[in-house]
Amino acid sequence: MVEGVSDEELMLRYRDGEAGAFDALYRRHKGPVFRYLKRQAGDAAVAEELFQDVWIRLINARHDYAVKARFTTWLYTIAHNRLLDHFRAR
Repeated sequence: MVEGVSDEELMLRYRDGEAGAFDALYRRHKGPVFRYLKRQAGDAAVAEELFQDVWIRLINARHDYAVKARFTTWLYTIAHNRLLDHFRAR
């Protein structure tokens, strides 16, 4: 169903109500996003909490998604901003 479909197209499909598109994006990016957060946070438990928050923020922002850059740029901007929020709170 989604092999060969770009991340940007999947996100547009998810934005427009296709839940399976989110599943495909999550499967593609869960490992790299978690590793990024773990490397930056230095703690697996903190990374897990941040990881959940990143995906929740993506879900909440889906209606505003527009292709302005690569999907991964948008996703990692969310992750980076969540990391900054975490470090500011400490």
